[in-house]
Amino acid sequence: MDWFVCGNFASVSCGTWLGFWSGAIGAVVAAFVGGLVALMVVRLTNGHQKKLAAQARVLGALADFQAALSEMPRRYADGKESIQRLVIQADAASNRITMDIDDFPLAEELSLWPLDLGVLAVRAGRLHSDGHAERSHEVWALLRRALGTLIGTTQQWAKTPAKRRTHWAKDLRAVRTKLKDEVDATLA
Repeated sequence: MDWFVCGNFASVSCGTWLGFWSGAIGAVVAAFVGGLVALMVVRLTNGHQKKLAAQARVLGALADFQAALSEMPRRYADGKESIQRLVIQADAASNRITMDIDDFPLAEELSLWPLDLGVLAVRAGRLHSDGHAERSHEVWALLRRALGTLIGTTQQWAKTPAKRRTHWAKDLRAVRTKLKDEVDATLA
């Protein structure tokens, strides 16, 4: 058995065999480490890709949300059905936003805006069609101001880190609550 371990086996010297086995073991270890590194890189890349895809979906949904809500001041005189379609579009977009963000209070707040603005647009339209132009204009101005705040805030989404968006839900809720109070005062 000595000739196998350190002798000339198959006309190959002991030093050559040791070099061969050292290289083979080194290659196996290098392949294992390389495989682990490649796996880590793929996992990190996939995680980053998922994050970027979620951000893109949120931005697309926000664009749809803003587009539907922005039509309300232009369409308030078209009637309730027109506004209802816009509310449905904005609500669907807010649901898409909710699926991809981790800030539930903000998602919940955004989901309340389409209906509130829709009710306001319908009221402005009803006042307009009933011949109350001045009151209709007051409600329309409230709608435009609230919409401007909402869209101005959400347009900053891509530029604002998630940590700095934590106060948005509270700020938007305050604007929406104030809007309801102003509408009630205007219509009283």
